[in-house]
Amino acid sequence: MKPIYLGVLFIAAFAMQLAAQAPASIPKVTDLSVRVVFENGRSAGPNNRVEVLGQYGGSVTSGSTDTSGQVTFPRMDPGNYRLRVSGPGIVTTETPVIDLTDAGPRSNQTVPVKPSGQMGDSAPGATVDANIPADARKEFDKGEDKSQGKDYNAAREHLEKAVTIYPKYAMAYNDLGLVYMHLNQGPKAVEAFKTAAQLDEHLKQANLFLGQFYYENHQFKDAEPYLVHATKDDPKNAQLLLALANSQLRNGQNDEALATAQKVHALPDHKKFAAAHLIAAEVYADKGDNQHAKDEYHVFLKEDSNSPMAPKVKEALAKLEAPAK
Repeated sequence: MKPIYLGVLFIAAFAMQLAAQAPASIPKVTDLSVRVVFENGRSAGPNNRVEVLGQYGGSVTSGSTDTSGQVTFPRMDPGNYRLRVSGPGIVTTETPVIDLTDAGPRSNQTVPVKPSGQMGDSAPGATVDANIPADARKEFDKGEDKSQGKDYNAAREHLEKAVTIYPKYAMAYNDLGLVYMHLNQGPKAVEAFKTAAQLDEHLKQANLFLGQFYYENHQFKDAEPYLVHATKDDPKNAQLLLALANSQLRNGQNDEALATAQKVHALPDHKKFAAAHLIAAEVYADKGDNQHAKDEYHVFLKEDSNSPMAPKVKEALAKLEAPAK
């Protein structure tokens, strides 16, 4: 049976999801970027826990630093927050109040911490960015300041200097990609994000951008590894999982596509992403498991009966349910 083609539908959904995360698309929220450093300015390395605390001290969200000692919390609502940083080899540190009531699209915060005496500043995995030269760090900071002030041409100059001084500067390449996006220099943004992801595969913004770029261009093999990393970082993001499942299906990885589609159905808001059942149905149909394919089609029609794809699904279902001649 000829499978139902879902690519355009998924591309549109994925593009909408990524657009919603673009740093300049929703001015009332702020991307909070936190850099954890030792008092000598060197990166405190990866795997340190950063908690964002609300007005009354409760945890709003949390994340772990990457190899640059950084973590980003996208789309923070306006308000007053504190940061609590903890991890192996550092003294737990809590910051004063950070005011994000009118912070603009991005706020950069640096949290200095002290070594606990157990590991000093040589945490595992921090080798690469522990060697960032002071001049490169200064150029990076200047670029961040200019970017926050929306002076993207000046930001580009400083960030390009930073990566020239230190070619392994993953976060500088990542932020350079964002600046190129603002300057409508798409090809340069792609190359900057690719370099950033090669240096640090856990950079969320790079993975999201590259996943979107390759997905929208139907380059599913190129999109898949970035989508894999993006979904590891955000495992309950149904739209990302849906895009990954579709990429896996297009790449002939049916078992992986089925497993990813089933993750979507396990999420609380899965009915909004009923198309995951069409992926599962295609996999089952390809395996000759018509009963499970029919089950998936029925669930899809139950969850999204008004879908523009419903007529095609009903047609495919009727063929499966027709008596054998």
